[in-house]
Amino acid sequence: MSRTNRSNVRRSTPSIELEFHPELVPVDEHFAGHPTRIVLEAVLRSHRWQLVSVARQHLGNERRLAEDVVQDLCLEVLEGHLVLSTDPTEALDELLREIIARCDG
Repeated sequence: MSRTNRSNVRRSTPSIELEFHPELVPVDEHFAGHPTRIVLEAVLRSHRWQLVSVARQHLGNERRLAEDVVQDLCLEVLEGHLVLSTDPTEALDELLREIIARCDG
């Protein structure tokens, strides 16, 4: 019977690749060239995985629920219910804070 030295076993965490689905964000011609939409799209293209990951951490690792929170938040931004900064870095911080507040509240 062979024994495995646990210190030699390479542990790997499965990487989950989250995809950006632009079709989930409705296109309203009124907002097509609006700075808020441009910033939101830039943040989502680069950091959507981070937004979902933070939501999952606060929701007990529920991926579908986390995806819903992020999508609902994005829709509220596009509908003008939540104002984002035009600076992408600040917008990302604002979105992260809002996700944490929604998940914890």
